[in-house]
Amino acid sequence: MSTDSTPNESPSPESTSTEPGPSILTERTLLGIFVHFIAILPFLGFVTAGIIYAVSEHEFTRANARNALNWQLLVSGSFLAVFVLVFGLGTLFEYVALPGVIETVVFVPVFALAFVSILLGFLNFFVWIVATAKAIFGDAWRYPFAPEFV
Repeated sequence: MSTDSTPNESPSPESTSTEPGPSILTERTLLGIFVHFIAILPFLGFVTAGIIYAVSEHEFTRANARNALNWQLLVSGSFLAVFVLVFGLGTLFEYVALPGVIETVVFVPVFALAFVSILLGFLNFFVWIVATAKAIFGDAWRYPFAPEFV
């Protein structure tokens, strides 16, 4: 029996040069993973996601920041639209006398938009968990219902 190494033997653990932990960060960055958590708050979220998207050079980070930015623009835009419509129309109807039926017809879509905004606000706390989990596993997940603003 010979002690010489043959080509069919597997290399010893000392001869492998793979780094299990840090090498994964060349494919995905921590900022690309945590951008979803950073961007969770409406109005502040689209600012931070936009800054990360603008300054990042890593494609994984940019893709995740773009997805988070698109979602936060949808959520923040819906809250802003409801705020402007409710207070703007309320103020308008204080100065302009309209029949109650017309006011009701005008405010029904506004209340529907308010309901959708509240649902998006609640959904905001769940989709960031999914997006963060997907980013951990290397996928830049597109948020549901979020149009491509960026």
